[in-house]
Amino acid sequence: MVYLVFPSSWHPSQPYLSLPSLKAYLHMHGIQDVKQRDLAIELLDHLCTWERTKPLYERIIDELRELGNKPRHSQFEQEKYAKLQEAEEVIPALKYEIDAAKDSLRCEDFYNLDRYMESLKIIDVWLDNILAPYFPSQLTVIGSQMRYSPYSTKEVFESFANPNENFFYDIYKEHYLPSILKEDIDILGVSITSVEQIIPGLTLAHLVKQAAPHIHITAGGSVFTKLVDRMERDGSPAFQFLDSMIVHEGETPMLKLVEEVRGGGDLSKVPNLVWEDKGKVRVNRPFAKEELNKLPTPDFDGMPLDLYFSPERVLPIMGSRGCYWERCAFCSIPFDHMDFHVRYAENVVEDVQKLKEKYNCNYFFFTDEALPINFMRTFANKIIEADLDIKWTGELKFEKSLLTENRMELLYESGCRKLIFGLESYNQRVLDSMKKGVELEVIDRIVEECVRIGIGMHFYLITGFPTETPTEARESVDFVVNNQRILNSPGFSCIISQFDLEKGTPLENNPSEWGITDMHTPPDHDLSLGYSYKISTGMDSEEAEVLYRELQEKINEKVSTFPDNYSLSDGLLYLGHHQEELTTS
Repeated sequence: MVYLVFPSSWHPSQPYLSLPSLKAYLHMHGIQDVKQRDLAIELLDHLCTWERTKPLYERIIDELRELGNKPRHSQFEQEKYAKLQEAEEVIPALKYEIDAAKDSLRCEDFYNLDRYMESLKIIDVWLDNILAPYFPSQLTVIGSQMRYSPYSTKEVFESFANPNENFFYDIYKEHYLPSILKEDIDILGVSITSVEQIIPGLTLAHLVKQAAPHIHITAGGSVFTKLVDRMERDGSPAFQFLDSMIVHEGETPMLKLVEEVRGGGDLSKVPNLVWEDKGKVRVNRPFAKEELNKLPTPDFDGMPLDLYFSPERVLPIMGSRGCYWERCAFCSIPFDHMDFHVRYAENVVEDVQKLKEKYNCNYFFFTDEALPINFMRTFANKIIEADLDIKWTGELKFEKSLLTENRMELLYESGCRKLIFGLESYNQRVLDSMKKGVELEVIDRIVEECVRIGIGMHFYLITGFPTETPTEARESVDFVVNNQRILNSPGFSCIISQFDLEKGTPLENNPSEWGITDMHTPPDHDLSLGYSYKISTGMDSEEAEVLYRELQEKINEKVSTFPDNYSLSDGLLYLGHHQEELTTS
């Protein structure tokens, strides 16, 4: 059996697209013995169930007693004892509320904002305390934190040796490993798409390899794609329990991997594969990309769709891969996908129609990095022609062509209720330095059109971009917080991030253009996806950090967190639901 796993953490409102895409492709090519599993939502549901977490509470009581009987405590033991005492008080107060809080996010209570916020708060407080035995490690609804760095294989290995802190090791081993090993698995695929998934994903791979060394374990996702050159040069300890990694796009490589593992066994024939042969890391080049119009509709069968924290299903769909612009100085997306390529709009409409009918789904979230304007126009027209009553959202670039031929009205008519914009800055010099290719006047006009039509907006902002001054950074935030029309528009959300210099970006390839010097990563950070650096103009890292916190606080004062800033998919559900209320009242 091919067993595909998505590890923690991910936002609990919807599934991720990687596994359903792989499963559908394998099925299309005759590989029927495929099972997919979202351990991120399974684990969250498990930990938010009182009956299933009673043993953790009993462990809290036992550890409190043990620590209390010790005559002296180290600093760490004092801190852990205080956390265990807090948990002993909090858990009895919440044990009859946690299941109800979780269930309220799966029913109409979700649309009561007070109840929604209360439920999320209960869940976060519960998670913070029910996992007290693993102090100082923490888990929230949307992420985890440990003292071990996910950027260092050495520290990841240390986490394996400390299951008293690595709760993924402990909980996966007790509650999930037995059910995995019961299956007749010959290939295990682990999807690691974000830094936060490195420790849980590799922990699972390590546990499976220990228990069943015959299983071929492969990991895929953009994390490893960025690390190919480093692994090829220096090797990677991860191959102690990983048999291979699939980089860039994965459908054809996964199919070829299955065929070789079950047939000839020649891994050199699998495109996009990174593997170890006699102690040397091999990289199968040239890297291949998929023909998107030959891909089937994603298959979500087997995903625990009823476990997600939303009253209606929100499913991810894909219209393109990569980015048609491919010039933004800070962006590594073109590196991840090699080339921009598009799926025909009529094929995506067919995907939507099939998913809507099969899974009773009316909400869709485009995973595209930047939806092409012409694609959206055709997609919207065909959605209207097919009379598909859906709501959707997606990310795109500010483009002047959005303002022609009533395109934004067309998008709204097709069900678009929110557009996600990589604004990054509202200073023309900084935008030009970023190579965003947009004028402020175009941004202003598109924003006004969204407000006029009733399309919600999300802005991503970046502060601390090389050469940016504090004054320029404040201009971007002032554009948001001083614009009441934007703040009052339905579903508005805005997140500011501190700039990171990532691998695979134009900045990495030509740092002197932005006054960047001394790019480096710590010696042990073999999984690092970026660099520390010095700069000759603009803010240094310490100045940028201070300013980032100031600007983040400024945004938080004006832009409410729940639901729109907390989750884009939750915000889409709110927009669609309240519009329906208005039309039926």
